[in-house]
Amino acid sequence: MLGIGSGSFDPETLVILETAFDEAWITLKTNGSGNIRPDELARRICHLAMEGERDPVRLHDRALGELVPAATWRELG
Repeated sequence: MLGIGSGSFDPETLVILETAFDEAWITLKTNGSGNIRPDELARRICHLAMEGERDPVRLHDRALGELVPAATWRELG
């Protein structure tokens, strides 16, 4: 299990987190939102997972929604 702060994730959850990160990173790079660093995106996804979110699409959408300004996010979606 991977530990993050005081929590940890099982292998199945790690696959979900990796999927969400990869898709969100592709979304950012494809749409020119280069001001977000990969570690910021990873931390946001991990934080959401620690809150209990396990759906990769919702992890993707919520992470981008919190990191990308609203006007830009509407353009990406």
